[in-house]
Amino acid sequence: MNNLLRILFLLIFGIAVFACTPKLFIESEQIKVCNLQQEDTVLSAFISPYKAEMDQQMNVKIAESKHDFLVARPGSNLMNWMADAVFVNQTKNKRLSLPVFCLLNTGGIRSSIGVGDVKLQDLFKVMPFDNTLVWVKLPMNTLKKIETYINSSGGEPISNAIVENGTLIIQGFEKEYDFFWIITSNYLSNGGDNMSFFDDAIETIETKQLIRDVLIEEAQIQKVLQNDSKSRIR
Repeated sequence: MNNLLRILFLLIFGIAVFACTPKLFIESEQIKVCNLQQEDTVLSAFISPYKAEMDQQMNVKIAESKHDFLVARPGSNLMNWMADAVFVNQTKNKRLSLPVFCLLNTGGIRSSIGVGDVKLQDLFKVMPFDNTLVWVKLPMNTLKKIETYINSSGGEPISNAIVENGTLIIQGFEKEYDFFWIITSNYLSNGGDNMSFFDDAIETIETKQLIRDVLIEEAQIQKVLQNDSKSRIR
């Protein structure tokens, strides 16, 4: 899907550039330029079959929603669903020897999901960026920096963790550890949204998986989007 969109964009861009470049002829002081209306018609005719194919693919139903999934700090059902979908996808069939949680960013969520059929285009609107998932290993003392960041930002999507009274608690591990893993996006791991605590990374594993593809896969598995509106930051 992504390749088709990129190829179509390049084709359209190329035609627009070459077809609509002004053509100047000095003949009896007459200047001829391309007929933009005619060129628009030609261009529309060219992209029409590609657009029809994309529309058909984008309108494919992949799941259902019984609730409106919205974004709202400090936490919401859409924020929880996205973080949970990523966490479940990345940890299934894995034996975890260190604490692990998922951290995404509220600013990266660009749309909501309404009640009814969830189509492919809906998840492209929610996550329009080609961000990939990475695992980042950090020393345990970095948790303080993450707590400070989440508390100051007002709330971010998290899974397998809660922030209670300002303290970040990773679930499922009782004893103390020296390190932990965060599942996040390549954008954030590189310091996006001022998440400078990723500078403390000891190890980074690139999955090359698009977050959007993971959300689509988990939505298809769930069939009905799992609704959890309880804030995990309290």
